[in-house]
Amino acid sequence: MSFWKKLFSGKKDKPKTESHFDKYRNELNELNLKTISDLENLVKPIITTATRLEVLSASRPPENSQLISHFGGQPYFEKGELWPKSKNGKNLEFIFQVFNYTDLQLPQNIELIQFYYDWDEFPWDTVNDGWLVKIYKKIEKENVKFIDKPSEFERSKYCEIKFSSTKSLPDWEGIDLHCNDASKLSCILNEDEPWDSYDQIVTKLIGEQDYQSQLGGYPKWVQGESTPKDTEGNSMKLLFQIDSEDNAGLMWGDVGLIYVFYDEKSGRTEFTLQCH
Repeated sequence: MSFWKKLFSGKKDKPKTESHFDKYRNELNELNLKTISDLENLVKPIITTATRLEVLSASRPPENSQLISHFGGQPYFEKGELWPKSKNGKNLEFIFQVFNYTDLQLPQNIELIQFYYDWDEFPWDTVNDGWLVKIYKKIEKENVKFIDKPSEFERSKYCEIKFSSTKSLPDWEGIDLHCNDASKLSCILNEDEPWDSYDQIVTKLIGEQDYQSQLGGYPKWVQGESTPKDTEGNSMKLLFQIDSEDNAGLMWGDVGLIYVFYDEKSGRTEFTLQCH
């Protein structure tokens, strides 16, 4: 046998590499998940409730504004407290507060949340200085105290908040964290635009999801999935996300949002900002 005959006679075709779409298809076939109806049935159980925050037009603050949920204006303080500062000693600007009344999607062990921010430092992530989530697990209104805003802050717009209940589902960036089979099925239903089938189901079940300020629910990411983990490796729950709000004069970068997550067991908060 010649050299070339020996060389090619022993050569075998390499087995075809299985694509990730083929892998998903095989896995889902075993679960009998194949259709858009199957996708809908996968998504329905993970629908949750969020509270939408509608920031109303700026108005004159009432005398008791410390005891009202609002953006801007005067925050709630109790005797013995001081105006919040960053780690480097700089005063933080008050952004908003929400009292946890009935039907709001906040943890039951929280009575009041506040958020403060340093616009000069402009922090983007938890590790950055210049942001503070202040949590009151118990408020004592008989100890309420008025603290003047630091002189370096301009008068901010006072905007009250209208609350409404809304349904929430993960965006395409986050669906595989909450239902991996739904992510896989979306991929095989439309290999070219794998997000399309999932978006159709979301719109059918709860309507089109847009960026908004909200309590609880699932985050809607601008740049990509960034949900932090708790100490046990589980996804932390969204405490709130705040959109760029014209009425309150808030602009997070280029029309961005801030996201704050909360671990009830440890009391730990995580912060991130994303923009277009």
